Amino acid sequence: MEGHKARTLDRLSARLKGRTAWISGGKRIGQVVARALAEQGVNIVACYRSSAKEASQIVAEARKLGRKALAVQADAGNPQQMERAVRQASKTFSKFDILINMASVFSRVKFEDITAADWQSNIDAHILGTFWPARFLAPRMSPGAHIINIADRTSLGKVFPDYLPYVVTKQAVQGLTRALAVELAPKGIFVNAIAPGPILKPQDISQKDWNAFRSRSRIKFPVTDAEATEQFALLVIYLSLVTLTSGNTYSLDQGHNL
Repeated sequence: MEGHKARTLDRLSARLKGRTAWISGGKRIGQVVARALAEQGVNIVACYRSSAKEASQIVAEARKLGRKALAVQADAGNPQQMERAVRQASKTFSKFDILINMASVFSRVKFEDITAADWQSNIDAHILGTFWPARFLAPRMSPGAHIINIADRTSLGKVFPDYLPYVVTKQAVQGLTRALAVELAPKGIFVNAIAPGPILKPQDISQKDWNAFRSRSRIKFPVTDAEATEQFALLVIYLSLVTLTSGNTYSLDQGHNL
């Protein structure tokens, strides 16, 4: 039985070899995802807004593994920049098989201090930054391609205070995922989302507060940040392969919504 499982996994993984993935937002978790896909034989396009150093690292690691890789600069929420970036990448890659929308902002703001700028930055990153990459890449995708959006655990359960624009726009990603799945179903493109909980410590939270937050889970099983990012990457790989699901959001919340 174990041998059969191994052969099944090998057969599924083999389907990724030679495919091309576009990753919008290649910082932090995005770097781990890019590396995991490259290890499976996937070519990489790293689309970045301001993280040129991290995008260059992704390209260097992918090329070291023998993959074709390219970094392109664009704000995922800006249609003109995204259209230009897709045209640029299309000179190297004739088609795209996987789109992973990871561009995000995450900042604490109390209800009474929320500004129009807070709303706009979250709308641009999470809603428009999910829509425009799909809009410009879908015409260059073939049947069997996959789009993976990143929602948040609050899309499926408990909502936390002081992040109202973030929470609302991340919940919108779940609705956008279902709508895109309907729009792109005739093209044979699968669209799903991941709703992660605590994966990597946010920069505006102390290590002490992060450890305390992690410990609130009903599941008393320690998971390090490195292990959490690896498991996140595994779910991305799964959703880059499976053809029995579309329009769904998969929780990766470590039991925090129980």
